[in-house]
Amino acid sequence: MSETEVPLTPPAEPLVMICPHCNLPAIQKVKGQAEESSDDPAVETYPMSFEFTLLQCENCDKVSLQVRDIWPFDSPGEVPQFVYPARRQLSSDIPEKLRQEFEEARTCFDTKAYTATVVMVRRTLEGIAVDNGIAERNLVRQISKMRDQGLIDTSIADWADGLRVLGNQGAHYTGRKVSREDANDALDFAEALLDHIYVYKRRFEEFKKRREAKLPHQASTH
Repeated sequence: MSETEVPLTPPAEPLVMICPHCNLPAIQKVKGQAEESSDDPAVETYPMSFEFTLLQCENCDKVSLQVRDIWPFDSPGEVPQFVYPARRQLSSDIPEKLRQEFEEARTCFDTKAYTATVVMVRRTLEGIAVDNGIAERNLVRQISKMRDQGLIDTSIADWADGLRVLGNQGAHYTGRKVSREDANDALDFAEALLDHIYVYKRRFEEFKKRREAKLPHQASTH
């Protein structure tokens, strides 16, 4: 991006959206906007700029920052993205393909495609099973196999099964809408499941190995 400072434009009309802090629909006061040109040589043919909008929630009073890509051709439907508060990034310990599936679920949620969100969460569950060598084709059996093999415990298997049921609701026409709250919970549970299997479970196993390796040395010094 260019180092040139661009003065803030006068505040725009308030916006109504889900606050990224309190997670509730609320009026967001626009405290200011600024536009900055891109200096990326890859977009010289179609020069673009970035519109930054500083918002303050009337419900929790916290501040957030959005950015929207602006292209020379008409793009009124370009969806702004929150850059503050920053969204938590998945651990690199989680396989890249599973991170991509989960990030697509997040993208669906950000664009209010809640049915698509739970379908992508379901795909993430299937990916976890396949990545761990579980060949069962049915997701119910995959979850059961993960529990039987000790990959997940009973409570987490219940989480996974709840996500499966919600994913089925999204994948098949039932006439029922998937609510924002259910889609958000599905994301949270799926993230916890990924962390449990690929981060905390493996980290605990490494911790136990380190402790076991130290035991002979500790015993000889006492």
